[in-house]
Amino acid sequence: MITNMIFDWAIRTPDRTAVIYNGQPWSYRSFAQIISVARGYFARRGYIGPGYAVLAVPNLINFWILSLALRSLGLTTIGVPSARAVRNLSLPDVRCVITSTSPSETYAGLGDLCTELGLPLLSVSLDGEPALGLDASEAPDLPGGHILMTSGTTGIHKMILSSSTDAVHLRHRVKMLGLNQDTVFCVFDFWPWTAAGYRWTASPWTVGGATLIEQSSQPYKALLRPGITHAILTPALLSGILAAPTDAFPRNDAMQLAVTAGAMSQTQIDQAKARITSRLFSALASTEAGIIAHTPLDTPEDRLWHRLIPGRLTEIVDETDRPVSIGEIGRVRVNTAGGPSSYLNDEAATRIFFKNDFFYTGDLAVMRSDGRMALQGRVGDVINVQGDKVSAAPIEDRLSEFLGVSGVCLFSTPDNDGEEMIHVVIETPTPYNSERLHAALNQEFGGGFRRACVHCVAALPRNEMGKVMRQATRSKVIGSQPRFARAD
Repeated sequence: MITNMIFDWAIRTPDRTAVIYNGQPWSYRSFAQIISVARGYFARRGYIGPGYAVLAVPNLINFWILSLALRSLGLTTIGVPSARAVRNLSLPDVRCVITSTSPSETYAGLGDLCTELGLPLLSVSLDGEPALGLDASEAPDLPGGHILMTSGTTGIHKMILSSSTDAVHLRHRVKMLGLNQDTVFCVFDFWPWTAAGYRWTASPWTVGGATLIEQSSQPYKALLRPGITHAILTPALLSGILAAPTDAFPRNDAMQLAVTAGAMSQTQIDQAKARITSRLFSALASTEAGIIAHTPLDTPEDRLWHRLIPGRLTEIVDETDRPVSIGEIGRVRVNTAGGPSSYLNDEAATRIFFKNDFFYTGDLAVMRSDGRMALQGRVGDVINVQGDKVSAAPIEDRLSEFLGVSGVCLFSTPDNDGEEMIHVVIETPTPYNSERLHAALNQEFGGGFRRACVHCVAALPRNEMGKVMRQATRSKVIGSQPRFARAD
């Protein structure tokens, strides 16, 4: 589908910009031509679907060229962030693992791993290759798909096949953001094995707009380009941009900036509005359900209370799947009409998260009488405070704000006496202010616990989207030498 759209725009508006990669613009004509060259390369080597092609290609423009070419030949593609990720794929009929001929763009150890796993490794160079047009006779009518991987915050990535749902998710984004041919959408360096990196990047191509990709160690440089109409960031990436010098980039109030994959602190919101744009939004979404809420951040309450997407059925239910009352905490589920209904090759996880035409996001939330929703953490992210199950995420958010640190992770474990001990893991390069921490813990828990184990780490384990990986954090700090903080 996406390849067809690009070729269609290459005929209708050949000179209009389709991609800007690290400052270099590609017209729809040139983008379609290089995809045609890649199609010819793969077709002449027999890489025609069905089957899977694994792209171990860190260069994002090359990834899109090769992936779209393979999909147009009927293969299903999946991108991987490292050589190690290839080992963890549970896919039958992997036709090839694809990499670049450039050593600087090849994952270390990939060749040896492919030999060990018995997978053919194809180092691709398109130099001197003739093109294969989209309507050429040797091109089969076997539209391929693309596999997205969920965030893996629990340590396990699940896979979603996106081919049949591309149209729905892309259409939602176009309508919600008002994308058109004049759109210049900055996606920075979002990776295409994530839903954000795949769907946001492709959205402008559905309407003949342009996608701006900045893949460098200084992502703020993307903001130097004039004419950006939309941009998407994670809180972690936003922090990096805000750390740039004050005069590093201009303010652009014509740009809509959406932040996804986690909540911003109020400090981040204030700084982003002051330095980047006043048109700031939070985007609540998942790989499985797509966009759930899109909220303009105009008042302090907007940081926590999300505005649900009109026309999408989102409910908060109890353990028996009955909707809870207004103000009551329950589990979030989203209707899956037109979207995925299962995980790829994972029946056990499918039974847990997909039921009765709903996807259960794993979030806890509360609904307000005006239809706005506030998240209350994850179903599995609870801590035990003297027998009371307490959601960790809202406490982590408040502690981060109060202490002025970039992240806090909480979990609880039984001590030697069998009582629950709370662990507070603080992301800070410098020692924390113990008096402020004691005050914060007293405020959150009062007399609900005797003491907390406090761990300071320079960096919390995070996934590619910047989300804290709770299980990895737990494994990292258990066995370390914590400090103890009393609540009284």
